Amino acid sequence: MPLILYRSAQLLVKAAHRGSECCVVTFDSFTDNVDLDRPAFGEEFLARHGISAVHVVNARNHWYHEPDWWEAVSAARAAASGHARILSYGSSMGGYAALRFADHVGATSALAFSPQYSIDPRKAPFERRWPEFRRRKWLPELSGPLSSGISAVVVYDPVMEAERLHTERIAAEMSVRKLALPHAGHQTAAFLAECGLLSDIALQMVAGWPDLAGIGSQARARRKQSPHYLIALSACAERMKRSATAEVLVRRAIAIAPGAAAGWDRLGHLLSRLKRHDEAVETFRRLVELLPDVAAARLRLAKAQCAAGDHGGALETLRSLAGRAMTRERRRDIRMLTLEVQVRRLAARLRRASPV
Repeated sequence: MPLILYRSAQLLVKAAHRGSECCVVTFDSFTDNVDLDRPAFGEEFLARHGISAVHVVNARNHWYHEPDWWEAVSAARAAASGHARILSYGSSMGGYAALRFADHVGATSALAFSPQYSIDPRKAPFERRWPEFRRRKWLPELSGPLSSGISAVVVYDPVMEAERLHTERIAAEMSVRKLALPHAGHQTAAFLAECGLLSDIALQMVAGWPDLAGIGSQARARRKQSPHYLIALSACAERMKRSATAEVLVRRAIAIAPGAAAGWDRLGHLLSRLKRHDEAVETFRRLVELLPDVAAARLRLAKAQCAAGDHGGALETLRSLAGRAMTRERRRDIRMLTLEVQVRRLAARLRRASPV
């Protein structure tokens, strides 16, 4: 069992020493799960391969700009010290942390999937995702240039403008080897997993350096069977106003992996934008079945129910979230949507009651 090294309200650090030459320090990604005792990013994989690991887990989505970041990262560094190689590893927000804290944890290399350079609007004005999180207070000691002397591997989708611009800014401040995966989408790690290549790149990083050219070539050969690739192509087709093509592509992704949430989520959003609200409701019901403990899935369902005119159903879905542990931002989303549904229900009743 991993040993708990540090715990606060927002951060947890745990370690599992397995006698390997390389120790991997992982950072968790954006999450709705505030349980610090949840399985960490890469935890099961590293345990299965007998690789020593230190895991940094977050209870909120503040890109690790926490008041006690130094205590947590110092605990991670102490646990990883003594290994011949130390790899910092993460995806998205976790990828940001893997690069930002590489020096702090004593890393000799880093592997970051779809990392952000920053989401501070002053540093990354092009970043418009996660708008409710961009207005946070960013700690000045974590807001300077990336000061790592190590080489990092950054895996990203160059077709996504924000992903490309983040990677360019990262590469301007530290030594980076890039693995560009066009139309992999933001979830580049999931894309590589679907191509059977995630283990390859991770284990090659642990051993030394990965064959990025070989991995990229194999990814291109296998990508047509990747649901995330088809989902990214679907999003691209929708941006080009080719809705029929977008729907065909996302339904193909679902046919490949009917038990994966990403395809149903993408299809639900597409149907909602096409104003096919009843179909969107049924699609998001399937998403909730797949992700029963994820508040965001129920929020999507409630929004679709509201758009379809089922205000009572939307409120029932929102009430089903009562008492669940979740982030402050998610609770605010629920309150705001509940108010919107109530207003829309009242407006509908007034319309029905008014004389023709």
